Amino acid sequence: MKYLLSLFLFVAPILGFSQTLTIEQTIALALENNYSIKIAKSVTDQKEASWGNAGALPSLTLNGTYSKTEPEDATSRLNVDLGWTIFDGLKMFATHDKYKSIDEIDAIAFRATVEQTIREVINQYYLIVSTQQQLISIAQTLVVSQTRYEYVLAKYEIGSASKLDVLNAKVDFNTDSSSYLHCVEQILSAKTSLNQLLARAVDTEFDVVAGEIPYANNLDYADLHAKALEQNTELNVARLETVISEASKKEATALLMPTISLNAGYDFYNQNMIDRGFYYGAGAKMNLFNGLETHRQRRNAQLALESAQYAEKATTLNVETQLRLNYINYQTNRDLVSIETENIDVAKQNMDISLERYQLGNLSSLELRESQRNYLNAINRYTNSLYLTKLSETILLQLAGELGKL
Repeated sequence: MKYLLSLFLFVAPILGFSQTLTIEQTIALALENNYSIKIAKSVTDQKEASWGNAGALPSLTLNGTYSKTEPEDATSRLNVDLGWTIFDGLKMFATHDKYKSIDEIDAIAFRATVEQTIREVINQYYLIVSTQQQLISIAQTLVVSQTRYEYVLAKYEIGSASKLDVLNAKVDFNTDSSSYLHCVEQILSAKTSLNQLLARAVDTEFDVVAGEIPYANNLDYADLHAKALEQNTELNVARLETVISEASKKEATALLMPTISLNAGYDFYNQNMIDRGFYYGAGAKMNLFNGLETHRQRRNAQLALESAQYAEKATTLNVETQLRLNYINYQTNRDLVSIETENIDVAKQNMDISLERYQLGNLSSLELRESQRNYLNAINRYTNSLYLTKLSETILLQLAGELGKL
């Protein structure tokens, strides 16, 4: 039994015999290597906004043909044509604004991916820290369980304890041993998930900085709310979707206006005799009736704009709701940390005193076991409160658009 306990106590340090990563180093590795960030970056680099893409620049084309039917009957033609639409009802400007907004959405999507990756890294990193703290507390209760088992076994061998007492002590020891191994499993699983976020071999061994989870103790709701309305990625995308819908409406309205274009070129023609020359001109066209298709496009564009405006308002309300809920969670868990800090000290003293009284024969095994449970529960509540406070803080910073600035 002593060998089994020694093995359990040896497992946790083994998990840390490697590189120790700080939270800052871990985030830096994720920003450098994470595949989701690389994919989002490649999308951002694909620019859509240009005056050429909007149809505002001239076009230059070269055309050439050659044909022959009889030995003496050959025809060749070469044409260079320059065309430029100089007015299309301002459609080109609306199109350029729309593509510019699309590029901005891609940039915001990249920032959102970065923020989400940082949030997941922080969650997994401090999950490891929290679970390792729980592992230490389980190890402490495991020592108590082993001491109790050996004590009862010694009393049983001299006839002063029953077989039932020995079996109960062994069951409790095995229960604590099982909890210890499950805790080790959770640490390994969290490390595997964190390695995935860092885009490296999932079995890469590393350790985290042990100790209490740091958290901001004085986040201001009014400040977070103001920053969220200005910087939140989801909200900014919704605003740009409204801008795109407005541009689409302008494009549809431009169909009611005339189109004016200029053209010039050079033509070379040879069929038995050579004919060549420059030409230039201007043209205009205006749609007078196309089966009410323009009216349909304008109406649909207006409806799309109204939908985008409603979506923007809904997104604003959703962001404010999430901010409020997570701030309530943040305050609650922050207050619980203070309460559970006191409970840990009391529960640890109670367990130590209970063990001494048990060895003196002044405390029953059930009372000793209850003191162990109280200590473990106090540790778990404390570490969970710390971890949940950190999670709420991280979500609040993400909603306020501040997480990517860490």
